[in-house]
Amino acid sequence: MQVTTDILRQWFEEFNTSLFGNELPMPILRTGRSRSQLGSFSCTRRPRLFGARVADCKICVSNYYDMDEKAFKNVLIHEMIHYFIAYKKIKDTSSHGVVFRKMMAEINACGWNIEVRTSCKKWSPAAERKSDTTYLVLSLELSGNRHMLSVVNPRYARAIERQIHNAPEVKSYKWYTSASTFFSDFPKVRSPRGRIVTHDILNTLLPDMHAVEVG
Repeated sequence: MQVTTDILRQWFEEFNTSLFGNELPMPILRTGRSRSQLGSFSCTRRPRLFGARVADCKICVSNYYDMDEKAFKNVLIHEMIHYFIAYKKIKDTSSHGVVFRKMMAEINACGWNIEVRTSCKKWSPAAERKSDTTYLVLSLELSGNRHMLSVVNPRYARAIERQIHNAPEVKSYKWYTSASTFFSDFPKVRSPRGRIVTHDILNTLLPDMHAVEVG
């Protein structure tokens, strides 16, 4: 099985109601192709007068492995526990500390199988699905050892290349085509913007991306 952002959104709403008291705003939900992390949660803390505000919350679930529905749900709930602790500003002893483990045990008592760490050896890699669409992908290496991917409207590729050519934050860039469904929910942009991805995700995608030139 593979999941989509629509499926994750449906499950999130279900678990938010049944397990988290409907207290969590909908985060940004993404799928990825990480081999080493089945799921991840991230957020930023923006300072304000009376303490920091939690913002830009993101949950990503990896489609790299062919897992069953319950396994995917366990991963999502794991990340939702992280989200709940961060959003409610609860202090824990560590990333998977006393508070996390207590919540995990309470949820597992309801029939789930949330784990602190799950061995990826349980599953085999899923075959990479191809879409009927070929995407023009711009890969940017940015300062701070960051990587950004963008799906570009081909009509605006040359204009975007001119804009990024001398951008001080851009260390290098390359154009590719890809039919990977990883890019299916990317907007086809007309200006230099995209999504920051990890090295792991980028290295997973590159074998099925074909270098091209625009112009």
